[in-house]
Amino acid sequence: MRALPCGTVGSTTMPMTYRIDPEARMLFVVATGVTTQAERVEAMLGWINDPAFTPGLDTFCDFSTAESTPRLSDLRELVAAIGEHAPKIGHKRVAILAAKPITFGVARVFESMAEFEETPLTVKVFFERDKLWDWLRPGQSAPI
Repeated sequence: MRALPCGTVGSTTMPMTYRIDPEARMLFVVATGVTTQAERVEAMLGWINDPAFTPGLDTFCDFSTAESTPRLSDLRELVAAIGEHAPKIGHKRVAILAAKPITFGVARVFESMAEFEETPLTVKVFFERDKLWDWLRPGQSAPI
């Protein structure tokens, strides 16, 4: 997993990490603790510009241990950035794993915004890892 530079919130350091699996054509993203908007944007630009990144990599976002959620204005900024980088991102499925109702709800807003703004993403949010994987990769066993 590639560790991105960590930001600090108070005295807590929060890494947002990603790993690209070229053989599986998958991007794995993990956020833990408190994540700032700057860290979200930095992470997204990090994997988009990673030499291993290719358009259309399906994405598994594990936000099950995230302690913060983006504001609506943050989601708008992320959706705008996705639109700006759409050719490089390519059409892809994005599966988001949430453990808390607030994380699930905010991720569902992102799902709706991605569809409404006609981004190249098909987003779906899940509470259960098995159901997420069945949607993201039907008939395949989960690698994690």
